[in-house]
Amino acid sequence: MNILNISKEDKEVVVTLDADELVRLCNVLYAQEKYDDNLHYTLYGNLMMARDLCQYGHIDGFCFERIAKCRSKLK
Repeated sequence: MNILNISKEDKEVVVTLDADELVRLCNVLYAQEKYDDNLHYTLYGNLMMARDLCQYGHIDGFCFERIAKCRSKLK
């Protein structure tokens, strides 16, 4: 992970992640599906999309199904 910018005023952090880091983050979020809230589903869906595009250049069927499941659970 490379931290590019941290802003207390904007309450945001800009980072770059490599493919291995994305895979690890997605695996952690997959294992923590007990968190039934919008933040979890938004993070998990977006990270899976970024992971597949970074690793393979496309979104496979498994990933697409998981993203759709996450988005359907957003409240």
